[in-house]
Amino acid sequence: MERDIKPQKAKADDIYSKDFVSGLFDSMAATYGVTNYFASFGFAERWRHQFIKQLPDHPYLEVGYDMMTGMGEVWASFDNRFKGAEIIALDISPVMLAKAEKRLHKYELTITVDQVDVLANSIPDNSADFIVSSFGLKTFNKVQLGMLADEVARILRPDGVFSFVEISVPQNVLKPFYMFYLKHAIPVIGKLFQGNAENYRMLGKYTAKFKDCRLFHDLLSERGLDVKYNSYFYGCATGVSGRKL
Repeated sequence: MERDIKPQKAKADDIYSKDFVSGLFDSMAATYGVTNYFASFGFAERWRHQFIKQLPDHPYLEVGYDMMTGMGEVWASFDNRFKGAEIIALDISPVMLAKAEKRLHKYELTITVDQVDVLANSIPDNSADFIVSSFGLKTFNKVQLGMLADEVARILRPDGVFSFVEISVPQNVLKPFYMFYLKHAIPVIGKLFQGNAENYRMLGKYTAKFKDCRLFHDLLSERGLDVKYNSYFYGCATGVSGRKL
């Protein structure tokens, strides 16, 4: 098993930098899939299926992007609408992408992977029929979420569709229990699997700061997109879906 037990440390203002996020996920790549499963109480796969189903209908998905693809976990949730589509999977972590490439043979889909910072890309305007992303929003601050909303609005063709999902802070009686689990139990699991609790403690920190997808919903709406807010399992995950008018 690949192991990198050096903790990732950064000042509060630095945890959203490209280099920090890339390094963090590079170091967690060997065990991230298992830990993400525990972080979602085993619901991660179900939430991926559900958020893909929230992708609005489109007459023909010809080309689109899986942003912040990680290890390509969402590909197993792609339904028949994606057959025949050109899917470009993007991420800033080269180690995560290397693992994603090893999954390609499992799917009868046309997928290419590319190491790209989605906030600083060369994707042409009005070039995509769809954009999807699972569990990648929490590593963006407010300004970066606005930049991402700009990119979604720019890249999608008219009538193009999108769907995002992210682990969130439930605004109900589950909140203290779920946040305790993310902030304290997940680092222990990270310590057991990777020998490093600090990296996995960051998942709880990101989630606490991100809260939920309401801000991203508003940012997309401000850019003229038709957007719907989605909640999964009492707010333990939230998402947005919609289309470019």
